[in-house]
Amino acid sequence: MKTHPHLQWGAIATCLLLGALPLGRAEAHGTMVKPVSRIYACAQGNRENPADPACRAAWEVAGSQLFYDWMGINQANANGNHQAVVPDGKLCSGNNPTFRGLDLVRSDWQATDIAPEANGRYEFLFKGTAPHSTREWVFYVTPEGWNPNTALKWSDLQEFCRIGNTPLSADGNYHLSCQLPQRSGRHVIYNTWQRSDSTEAFYTCMDVKFAGGTTPPPPPQWQDAGALVAQNPLPAGTQVSLRVFNADGSDAERIDTEISSAAQGSTTAWPKYVGEQVNARASFARIGVLANGSITPIASASGNHVYLSGTGRRHQIDITLPQDPPPPGDYDYVYPDGIGQYKPGETVVKGSDGKLYACRPFPEGGWCNINSAAHYAPGTGSNWRDAWVEF
Repeated sequence: MKTHPHLQWGAIATCLLLGALPLGRAEAHGTMVKPVSRIYACAQGNRENPADPACRAAWEVAGSQLFYDWMGINQANANGNHQAVVPDGKLCSGNNPTFRGLDLVRSDWQATDIAPEANGRYEFLFKGTAPHSTREWVFYVTPEGWNPNTALKWSDLQEFCRIGNTPLSADGNYHLSCQLPQRSGRHVIYNTWQRSDSTEAFYTCMDVKFAGGTTPPPPPQWQDAGALVAQNPLPAGTQVSLRVFNADGSDAERIDTEISSAAQGSTTAWPKYVGEQVNARASFARIGVLANGSITPIASASGNHVYLSGTGRRHQIDITLPQDPPPPGDYDYVYPDGIGQYKPGETVVKGSDGKLYACRPFPEGGWCNINSAAHYAPGTGSNWRDAWVEF
């Protein structure tokens, strides 16, 4: 096999190493219906034109597909290492890009009133659309005083229940009885379901209201930090990074977004796409147009603004262009020849469309060797961008 020294991934590779290995679409498996999960609550409404404000915001970020795939918030290779594959801020989506709209920081997600029975326990119902042998179910809850206007992090969660293998009941649900913790007001209950017959795991966010709560704190006040102006179109493979700094100059957060196509990189398209990614993942920044208290990205070269929360915060936008593509004909295989031997960050293949594709760096490059053309064939599979970068 040839090596490709011209594949200098640089900042893009660094960004990719920060994320967990993404998933292709999986077969149906299930979600919590008592209390109702965030995804299931939205899926019960109008999937193509949601009326609920939080569900509509998720739809604007991710489209309607997440509502049809409500039963599949998963990670294929978790194997119990949930914090390794699901980073902070992406817990409700399980770090599965299809469900990224569920990670939006909002205090108006539909919440279920929850209270223990006389014995202090509560029976959770998980609607199982495909039964699996279970290693463990683990339940977590946010601490007293938790602010729903902040991104959900692992450090926010406190475990309160752990259950082993449980058979699927005749009603199509897993019945899971737990001692309910003492809480008041609005909280998130988070569940991980780790299979024992596979490394696959599933993730569920449930918005709940315990009795005796107070009104949640108001949402952050957004300060206009200036327009986001697109001077030029950006080629595929460009990384756009929004960096937010605290008043003392320390790093507050960084959101990296990769442009995947020429159409996405046009001067009117990339600011909108970057804004969608920032709004779904950032805690202290938003990009778009402020109207009626909401900030929504638009397709415009100069119409979007950056908004920051907190005193004295500043921002910077870095644009890292891709390296030059390989010369015509410079590839290792004609896909799918050689599958199983592709090297992340090195192997270049020629797709069925005649274009060249490079296997993404580790860990995302692991998907290059998955022998499922329907999902990962470069340029044509439903999830090809998880594995490949087009030249």
